Amino acid sequence: MKAISLLEYGGKLVLDDAPRPPITQDEILVKIKSAGVNHLDLVEASGASRQIFPLNLPWIPGHEFSGVVDQVGSDVTAFAPGDAVFGNSASGAYAEYVSVKSRAIVKKPSNVSFEEAASVPVASQTAWQGLFTHGHLGKGQTVLIHGGAGAVGAYAVQLAAHAGATVIATASGDNQAYLTAIGASRVIDYRTALFEKALQEKVDVVFDLIGGDVQRRSFPVLKEGGHLVAATQPVSNEEAAKHRVFGAMMNVVPSADGLGRIARLLEDGTIHPDVAAVYSLQDVVHAWRDMAGNLSAMRPDVAAMYAPQAGRKPHGKIVLRVA
Repeated sequence: MKAISLLEYGGKLVLDDAPRPPITQDEILVKIKSAGVNHLDLVEASGASRQIFPLNLPWIPGHEFSGVVDQVGSDVTAFAPGDAVFGNSASGAYAEYVSVKSRAIVKKPSNVSFEEAASVPVASQTAWQGLFTHGHLGKGQTVLIHGGAGAVGAYAVQLAAHAGATVIATASGDNQAYLTAIGASRVIDYRTALFEKALQEKVDVVFDLIGGDVQRRSFPVLKEGGHLVAATQPVSNEEAAKHRVFGAMMNVVPSADGLGRIARLLEDGTIHPDVAAVYSLQDVVHAWRDMAGNLSAMRPDVAAMYAPQAGRKPHGKIVLRVA
């Protein structure tokens, strides 16, 4: 099969032949149609996280995909060859085939394209778990979402609004109309206003997708007993205790049950995927340059390795078309 491989940390991405992955009795072989591009792909490839998440080189990137079931293991009963599916992989989705556990995938909604489906698993589950598992967000509460126009942020806005929460998002003013259309009650332009001064009352949950100084400035806007959930860096225990709030850094835990809930919301039109750009597999270098543009503010060290390019749609997910 054809696959994109990384031969060394910080090295070039190479399109070459690779062995088709075998499957065990509880696994499924999926012929990939599309793969999502994530910040994590670039961070892992750069070597910035090698002390925590060392790679077994050569390494095939890719943590989410859509495709068609090609083979099933002897213990698999929920899927059959020909089923259109989408889901998560530990890695390896930048390839023509990937082997995954059956619990990592669900059937693709018929009203969602393969490109759209590949953009869903990581971002949507991060948003769901950040808001509800860690943030304990409920109906009638107010949530402040930092980075509301990003891939995770946009799902967080939609899911929080669907849950009956009041949604305030920080983003550039260019994205105000988009965020209002998908459920934000208010958008604070971070370029022209300090959110802590713009807010008129305290919030129940802060979902921090930015980190750095934004996190530090977020503690005072929380109600006592509120929750600050961070997706990019650890939460200061000292600040959380000082402001009498709960703080947690989350790591998404892929779940077929959780992704199944997302699939039903996609199917009935409650939430919508947002694809910014689609590249062919052989154009992965351009896709990574595109993604590096998003990383410039948050991880300039990583972004610099991939020559960031600008000019794309300001929100949405980058996807690779494999077949």
